[in-house]
Parts: sequence; C-alpha cells; structure tokens
Amino acid sequence: MSLGWYLQRLRAMSVSEMGRRVTERLGRRNEIAHLRHISSKPWDGTFTDVPKLPWRDRVPPELRKQLAADAEKLMRGEWELFGWKNVEVGAPPCWHRDATLGVVIDPSIPAQKLDHRHLEHDADARAIWEINRWSEMTRMAMHSALNGDVHAIRVSQLWLEDWCDRNAPGQGINWTSPLEAGLRLMNFCWFDALVRGCNDPELARRQDELTARIVPPHAWWIWRRRSFGSSANNHLIGELSSLVMAIARWPALTNMICSLQNMVKLLEHEILNQFATDGGNKEQALHYHLFAWEMCWHAGMAVGGFKAEVLERLTQAAQYFVDVVEAPDCWDFGDSDDAQVLPLPLKRTNAAAEFRGWLLHRADGAVLRFWLGEPPKGVKAAMRSKWLTHESSGQAIWRDARWTVRADASPLGLGSMAAHGHLDALHVSLWFEQHVLIIDPGTGAYYGNPALRARLASWEAHNGPVPVAGRATPQRMGAFLWAKHHAKPELQISGDICVMSFACEGHQTQRAVHAAQDYVEICDDVGLDTSYVVTWHLAPGWSIDRERKNGFVCHHAESIPVHATLNGDAIEQWEIVESEASPHFREMLRTWAVKITFRGTLTTIWRKAG
Repeated sequence: MSLGWYLQRLRAMSVSEMGRRVTERLGRRNEIAHLRHISSKPWDGTFTDVPKLPWRDRVPPELRKQLAADAEKLMRGEWELFGWKNVEVGAPPCWHRDATLGVVIDPSIPAQKLDHRHLEHDADARAIWEINRWSEMTRMAMHSALNGDVHAIRVSQLWLEDWCDRNAPGQGINWTSPLEAGLRLMNFCWFDALVRGCNDPELARRQDELTARIVPPHAWWIWRRRSFGSSANNHLIGELSSLVMAIARWPALTNMICSLQNMVKLLEHEILNQFATDGGNKEQALHYHLFAWEMCWHAGMAVGGFKAEVLERLTQAAQYFVDVVEAPDCWDFGDSDDAQVLPLPLKRTNAAAEFRGWLLHRADGAVLRFWLGEPPKGVKAAMRSKWLTHESSGQAIWRDARWTVRADASPLGLGSMAAHGHLDALHVSLWFEQHVLIIDPGTGAYYGNPALRARLASWEAHNGPVPVAGRATPQRMGAFLWAKHHAKPELQISGDICVMSFACEGHQTQRAVHAAQDYVEICDDVGLDTSYVVTWHLAPGWSIDRERKNGFVCHHAESIPVHATLNGDAIEQWEIVESEASPHFREMLRTWAVKITFRGTLTTIWRKAG
C-alpha cells in the first residue's frame, strides 16, 4: 500500500479505533493456537429448530426440477460463479483456486501473513471466496431434502470434510475475512437443519462430527475478528447476523461468545445505523442493499423478530428495494460483486426479480415464499406516472407503461471510507418497455483489476455532466477507500419534473428530468464558463445509428427503436464511441455510448422512434 493510502486510512479512523486496531493486531499472534484449542475442546452440539424448514408438501413444482438439475451439475464440479460464469472447480472443489484465472494460492500460509488485496498473478480473493461460501452444498442439501436424493447430502458432507482438512483454522486465504466465515456459518445453519430433517442416523452421526469441527472455531473467530469503526459496513451486518443465527441454533455458543440477547442488540444497532430512515442502504450500492437486508431478515427469523423500530426500518428497506429495482431487466447502481447469502431463489440470475416478487406477494416470488414464509407487511407497488422519492438516500423513480427512470442524487457512500461508492451524482438510468437502455456501468472487479474498477466507478463512466478537464475529487485511495467526499446533491420534485443540483470544486450543475407518457426529457445546465461532457452509455444489446445533425436512433432486437434528440445553447460536438459495461462481477462487455461536449444547456429528449 502507498503512503497516501495509509495516511488517508488513518484519517478515516477515530483515536479509539486506532487503539483498538493496535490491540487487535497484537492479539493475532496467538490466534492459531486459540483456534486449535477451541477445535480440540469437547463440544455440546445440542441444537434447536432454527431455521424452521417449510413443509415438503407445499413445494412449488418448478423448484424440485430446478434443484435436481442444479445438483447434478454441482456434483460434477460444474459451478456457476457470480450467477453467470461457468467454471470447472473439481469434485471436491479446489478451495484455494481462483477458477476464473486458474491461480492457486498456497493453503499452508498463515492467514495473518496473506494480503488478500494483492495476490499472485492478479488473482482476486473474491473469486476464491465465491466457492467457499458453501451455498452450493446448501443447494445440494435442498435437493436431497425435497427430492429424496440422500446421495447429494453425502457428497456435500464429504466435501465439507475435505474443506476442513484443507483449511485448518487460521491457515490460508479462506481465513482472512470474517464476513466470508459468517456466510459459511449461515449456510451451515441451513445445511445442518436440512441434514437433520432427513432422519438418517448415519448422516446425523457425520453431521455431529462436522458441526464440532466447523461451528465453534468459525463462531469464535468471527466474533473476535468482527469489523468495527470505519470498516463497519455490510461486513459487520453479515458477521453479526451469522452469529445471531448460530447462537439461536446452537445455544452452547453463548458460553464462548456472548448472550443471544446482546448479539441481537448489536445487530439491531447496525441495522438502524446502516439503513437510512427512508429505507435506503447507506453504502449506495443496490446489490448490497438486498445482500445486507437478506442477512438481517434471516437473523430476525432465527430469533422470532426484532424490536418494532428495527422491524419498521427493515420494512422501509424492503419498500425501497421494490421501488428502486426494475424487473425483470434489473441493472444495479454502485459497487457490487453479485454476492449471494443463501441459495433460495429458483434461479440465482433472477434473484432480484424473485425477491421483488416475493415482497409484493406475486407469483414470481413463490419459491422464496416457500422458504421464507410471508414477507414484511405493508410493502406495496408504487403508483405509476408519478415521481417517487427516497430523499435521504437521494433516489427518485418514475414508472409508467413505457418508461422507467431512476435519478441519482445520492451521497458518495457510507461513513468516512465510502467503500462502495461510485461517482454517480446526477446519473440517470432509463428503461424502455422494461428493456434497460441507459445504464450505470457496473463494477467489473475488485482486487484482480483495479484499473478497470477505477474506470467504471469514475465520473466519466456515468452520465452526469462532467467538466471536459475532469474532476480531481473525490479521490480513490484504494480498493475500498475514498478521500475528499463530495457533498450530497439536492433533489426536488415539481409535478412531473425531478430537479437535481450538485456543487463540486466550485462549479454548480443542474439536471432536470421531465418524465411523461411519450417521452423523457433530460435538461442539463452547466453555465457558459466551462465545457462539459455528458456521456449516455447504452446497455449491451443496443446499437446506435446517427440520424441528422442533432439526433440518433437506438436499436434493440427485442424492442421498438428509441429516438434521441439533442438541443442546446452551444453543443460543440457529439460522437458515437465504444464503451464498456459490467452486467455481473468479473463480466465485461463492449457496448456503445454517445458523448456530447457542450456549454450552457443540453437537452436530450428520448422517445419512441417513428
């Protein structure tokens, strides 16, 4: 890490956090010895009925079929990473391999000596962690429980035994992140319940052994290494949620960690801290909104619910998700890595749409209703042909039969690090007849390709007006660290017009979005002193034809063409350029963009062609 990174990282911390970090670092010296001691102690594996499994006679027919097809592929070692990338991981998997690059990280290196941010040959820790979250084993156990295929659970147990053999506590890349351990523990809670539900003595015996090897060291280590201070983002929510679930299932953990009541209080505090009063997640990353919300909901189910204020906040967060997500052609904003908590949706690629359907009591949420029961009460579909705002989170949404508009007037991100923020102030995303048209470019990668990640998070990768000379702030100081955060943009609604204004580096810009049944008009006002650029990045699948002097037509194989007209005081030039977009983590596609340089005002009118 550069000196600048360390200095900015220190600026992001309070004095008490600095002291705690020194203490925590010193405590790591004896961590492996502590983990070995915990693993060797006798374990009271008494368990409760958390999580409660649904009745088998209520299984949606399509779920049995999909689980059988998924389990067959998984047992052959054919996995789908991040919901899109097909890879061969082995059977059992190679637990220390970045399957996207074929790079293996030495499992014998103590975790405290590994820097997961900088691995050999540009391997990305997130790609390795993806196959170590155990959701695939949970998926196979679901298949076994619902289709009566006990073999799949036996295979899963063998693989988990292999994982324990090759990932001694405190050793290797899979003991560098307490969130990753938390996701394993959450999946193991479900896996354990599914195995016990088979009422097979031999399976239960092996499960007793697995539980003793997995649960105590994982729970102790997550608690000891949980996130805090400036690092307390969705990771801390995941860590605490996993411990709530684990203590609720195995009460003996109370003696090792703390009481379930205290753990719930800690989680409730983080829910109120990380979800804004309008329901938006403060990290300003839509995929992580659902990720964090789902972890909280599982923990709440494990303990029979949260106090009223917290339940209300989670209900508001569910409403926010319903309002902001456009289904079925979902496209996120902000940083994300396509994380999955538990493999509950019918299809992972359609998870956002299924969660939205479940929250709205619709048929496309039937599988989630089977696993999770009833959604939070009071969540409803938004009114059409009217701007809907979440002012604290800086989001405004318009929907009618033809258009969906999502306008972004959000702060950079959560806390002093704003770890998952993008430079997307004043960005507008468009859908035409449910086909995504104008996009936020996505994330691309984390550690494996930092240059790509920086490009996709930049001002230029979004479509808010940017000075031709660019902006120097905010500054990315590392993979999850920003300096010199910008001020939160202002957001106002006047009838059918959403007005966003933004001051940065002494310049004031304004964007007014007028949505109507037949068109969307976006007017940018930047003043005459400086030339600005607006770049409309099209979603993959759309092509562009230049039409006349001041317009272009967008074509899609499954959509009516869309015509765009450009008007302004002083349009200096505009051109069609190649662009890049990341629909999923580690997936990159080439697409097209229209780049307009102007002074004063620029009005872009989008309407159905013809």
